[in-house]
Amino acid sequence: MDYGFFQDGYAPPTAFHFSVKFLKYGDMESSFQEVSGLKVSVKVTEKKEGGDNEYVHYLPNPPVFQDLVLKRCLLPNEELTNWCRDALEKFKFEPLNLQIILLGPNRESMASWTVEKAFPISWELSPLNSTKNELAIETLTLKYTKFTKDS
Repeated sequence: MDYGFFQDGYAPPTAFHFSVKFLKYGDMESSFQEVSGLKVSVKVTEKKEGGDNEYVHYLPNPPVFQDLVLKRCLLPNEELTNWCRDALEKFKFEPLNLQIILLGPNRESMASWTVEKAFPISWELSPLNSTKNELAIETLTLKYTKFTKDS
């Protein structure tokens, strides 16, 4: 089986065609223009062997997940707005799972990632400027427990 980049009938996925779905609330599915922060890293602790300076052992620490950042044009979405307001204004946090789906040319799923126990930690509106003709962009930053690539 050939796993090369150039295969008959294969079109590489584009990073601009994706979907974000909040799994508990169908109404919270929203059109985001940018998603970033799907990153996990493992830091290591260096341990030198006692009395022997030739050997260094590296011990892995638990994984650290970067904050998830979602950006979109300011849109009415009551469920998403209420979820953010509950957390950031009322200090009532309801962690939710969400799925990020990379879509193919016919809107079929080419790859997806599930983000677990996400909750808002920041909600921002882009600067409003009367001298520019730009869309108002809403940025939502989420902290989450982990993400996994779906099979």
